[in-house]
Amino acid sequence: MRRRSALAGVFDKIFVELHKAYENVDYEFSTNGEAACLRTLAESTDTRSVFDVGANVGDWSATAVRIFPQATVHAFEIVPDTFERLAENSRDEARIVPHNFGLSDAEGTTKVYFAPELSHVATCVPGFSDQFHDCVTREVDAAVTTGDTFCAENGIAKIDFLKIDVEGYEDRVLKGFEGMLSRGAIDVIQFEYGYINIDTHFLLRDFYTYLEGFGMRLGKIYPTNVDFRDYRHVDEDFYGPNYLAVRSSCAALIEALGRR
Repeated sequence: MRRRSALAGVFDKIFVELHKAYENVDYEFSTNGEAACLRTLAESTDTRSVFDVGANVGDWSATAVRIFPQATVHAFEIVPDTFERLAENSRDEARIVPHNFGLSDAEGTTKVYFAPELSHVATCVPGFSDQFHDCVTREVDAAVTTGDTFCAENGIAKIDFLKIDVEGYEDRVLKGFEGMLSRGAIDVIQFEYGYINIDTHFLLRDFYTYLEGFGMRLGKIYPTNVDFRDYRHVDEDFYGPNYLAVRSSCAALIEALGRR
């Protein structure tokens, strides 16, 4: 087939979209397997300590407290306007604890680029959202601390589930939990991976290298299961969107997630 032909272009677009669907390029947590993972955890573990880093307006946190009846969810939202909506949405749920700062690999401040009309568009990577989401962003200085510092100050010895959705800042958040990871004090981590990792230069391979160094097993989240597998170069496709890392010692949980 000639590459320049109109028909070839049509077929290419169709097959690319089919491949994306096959690879679960779906950002809706009720359909892409994220919520199903939480239900599997609820059936298999006694989940009580949950972190929602990049909580947005609190939809994921609200789902988590419904699925985990004994859990407290610490919800971190770095954008002030979005945090106000998070605080309002969680006002009647005492088990959601909102925090108006971010988590990183050091204490201090960081610049955040956000679109006021799109609460899900917020990143610490300059220029990405303007191009990828085709919108104009504003800039704000926001406070950050490390996960280790937050846990130490709040007497949190263990995290059952750590969800990270921070638009390219995932590696910084993870490195801020290095002490907890070294102690094996985090059982499950969900993180997002996608096109923004081209800009951050922290690739899927780097996630694997970093988290496997702490004895974790990684897999991609699909609607019907988590496909736990070793790193493959072919997976470096920047599609994502979500991967799961589980402590290797949690063999029964890994099996349950893999077969659901």
